[in-house]
Amino acid sequence: MRGIGRSLLGVVLATAASVAVEAQTPLAVHIHSEKAMFQVLISPGWVGSDDFVLQLMDGGGTLLPVKAATLVLSKPGSGAGPLVRQASLESDGYWQVDSVPILLPGRWHLRIEVETLFRKIALEDDFDLPEQ
Repeated sequence: MRGIGRSLLGVVLATAASVAVEAQTPLAVHIHSEKAMFQVLISPGWVGSDDFVLQLMDGGGTLLPVKAATLVLSKPGSGAGPLVRQASLESDGYWQVDSVPILLPGRWHLRIEVETLFRKIALEDDFDLPEQ
């Protein structure tokens, strides 16, 4: 009996660890054009309050020297206006937007607008947000 109990406990612990790692994996959106590539990490990546990390790079993958970055989210067909948030530059060179309330699951439209010294760049794409 003890051997079966320990085996079952091992399976339960392994499953719990797997779920915990999966829950910590952010939702990733990669958007690119000839002039820029934006990697967007959404954490936790489901309905609720999400944090966004914006990795803003030029076409060659080098960090862009950006003066300002804006996150614009919309849910087509929802009747709600877009969510617009200014990003802040972090010490690691990435831009961060914290605690964005996303209250509906489904398909969302994401637009990142950046201002460099010489031009403005905007890239956009869609992503699917699960309930949890």
